[in-house]
Amino acid sequence: MRAACADPVTLLLDHAHCEKKAAQTAVRFLFKYPEWPRLCAAMSKLAREELVHFDRVLAELRARGEPFRRLPSAGYAAALFAACRPGEGVDELLACALIEARSHERFLRLAAAHPEERLRALYAELADAESRHGSIYVELAEELAKAPVGDRLKALAVAEAEIVARAGQPLRMHAGG
Repeated sequence: MRAACADPVTLLLDHAHCEKKAAQTAVRFLFKYPEWPRLCAAMSKLAREELVHFDRVLAELRARGEPFRRLPSAGYAAALFAACRPGEGVDELLACALIEARSHERFLRLAAAHPEERLRALYAELADAESRHGSIYVELAEELAKAPVGDRLKALAVAEAEIVARAGQPLRMHAGG
């Protein structure tokens, strides 16, 4: 947590990329499940909210005089999606739920620990949204599975914990510091 608080620019850059990818993922689900009205409504709203958050994070970078730029990925999401069963939509939805849950967890900690009031407020706002998004993904996974998904969520959470614990990870929203 100390590293994350000491280097807000890297964390903001990474999270801007995360928000952009989250919007892209939501839109991808719209194309994958066009006949599922509840998912389409939820993903349309979620994609818009992710892009609003992307803009909020870009504004914070601008306020710091920092340009938005590329940042090498730590490979967290790619590794988590690789742990999904091939072609299994339930797993993909649950992987998204775990990504949102990890962001929620990290933002709560940052909101409590960061020395800058403006960032504490931003992190608290983002934490609330991440929690809500994670719940949406779990609900949709259960609807798709037509059954509880707790066991599969636990299995993917074990894989996710191993991914997060990999040694030598750079400071990112879901890894390092």
